[in-house]
Amino acid sequence: MSPKCPVLPLQEMTLSLVGRQLIHTLSKITTDEDVALHFAMVSSYYETMGATTDIFQDLLNLILTSDYLDPAVRYYTMKLLLRENIKSLATGMFPLPYYKRILELIVEQGRHLTSLNLKGVWVKDENLPLMYDIIRNLSNLTSLNIPYIANDEVLKFIGEHNKVLKLLDVSGETDITEIGIDAMLTGNPQLTQSLTIINIGMYGEENIDHTDVALFIRRLPNLTNLGCYSYVGKALYHLYNNDCPPGFTSKLQYVHDIQTNMRTMKAIMALCPVIETIYLEEPDQGVLPLLKDTKYINKIKLNKFQCHELHQVLDKIGYKIITLMLSGSRGSFNFTRIAETCPNLESIEFYQCQTATHEEDVLFNKLEHVEIIQGNLSVSCLKYIMTGSPKLKKIIIGDEIQLDDNDMARMLRRYKFPNLEAVWFPNAPRLSLDTVELLMECCPKLSSLGQLSGWRFSPDEMMLMRAIIASTNTDLVLLPLGIFQQGT
Repeated sequence: MSPKCPVLPLQEMTLSLVGRQLIHTLSKITTDEDVALHFAMVSSYYETMGATTDIFQDLLNLILTSDYLDPAVRYYTMKLLLRENIKSLATGMFPLPYYKRILELIVEQGRHLTSLNLKGVWVKDENLPLMYDIIRNLSNLTSLNIPYIANDEVLKFIGEHNKVLKLLDVSGETDITEIGIDAMLTGNPQLTQSLTIINIGMYGEENIDHTDVALFIRRLPNLTNLGCYSYVGKALYHLYNNDCPPGFTSKLQYVHDIQTNMRTMKAIMALCPVIETIYLEEPDQGVLPLLKDTKYINKIKLNKFQCHELHQVLDKIGYKIITLMLSGSRGSFNFTRIAETCPNLESIEFYQCQTATHEEDVLFNKLEHVEIIQGNLSVSCLKYIMTGSPKLKKIIIGDEIQLDDNDMARMLRRYKFPNLEAVWFPNAPRLSLDTVELLMECCPKLSSLGQLSGWRFSPDEMMLMRAIIASTNTDLVLLPLGIFQQGT
């Protein structure tokens, strides 16, 4: 049977209760005059109860991540709980009238923060001076997320006032140039040693020139990740051929590149000896086989690639690969060959597979996660993937499922699927209530099943199953959610 709903930890139940009480109290504030009275009441209550900094931090996170709440309640929560010992703040989404008030609040009360995420607060033009004040005041930040906000002046302020930043997110549509990057990295050796992750630019767009991004690679010796930027290979190639010190290598562990040619790939291989994850879109012929010389790579993500080239490289380094994320394949993708060459594979995601084949039933001994959309899977291939993965935890198949209740019954009774936690077949017109009941009976860890709107499964049967699940305290979610389950 599917697992039973566990008893919620006392800490989680208490946090939820205290959070509801706080929301109820703050929702009564209608004027600025009400603020002092309600804050005094709540503060006195927390002091009497011996509330700790950890409780304040958890309450703050709980309420600010609840975007459905009135923004006034979330703002007053921030104003009440953002105190000296709070180290982390993620504002969440707010409407325009709150932007300035939130920035002023952080300037006044956020001096002790070490992590600040302003995603959801748009800072431009007239509010930028407040952003500069925040950077000036928060000199102990190790993590700063300001997507769609940064410009050259912001980067300059970061370079002047911070020495310990490790993660900087300045992604999105921004006005960043070589001038700002150089200003941030010049004269601050502590910062250049500290920074390890920079999210910059926008996926698929070179809105920041690759020659400017190359400055980060050249001058940040501990940089491991340039997230969001799709032309890292292009930046590496520029660095490799221009002002690259003899013997220079980076510590980049993740590289994303588009339309990679042989010259760029050779630059990636030369400058990124510790690369662990690579994402290549539309690589030229002959590029993929060069991956055979990597030492530490364990995750490959590809878009618009030749299957035979992927198989060639996996013949050499497949034993290292834990994750494959593939889309837009050309040619024949052989699942049996993947099982043979990638014995440590734990996750495979595939979108738009031109042709999928299999031969012998070689086991995927460590495969836990399978997600295939537009995979053109035959019935036998789907059966092979399911029954050949003894550790399978989650399977998502976006194509029409040709299996019927009898097919599923034979597989479930023989293989049991003891680790299976989630099955998502959104288009399975031959599966019915019988398969739902059998999945619940045979899979002791099954906790998510869907989308049943694409099954031969009536609304009355859905209501019946939900009633049985509720009455037996079974920890199983049937998708799509019912009207009374949405938002819970």
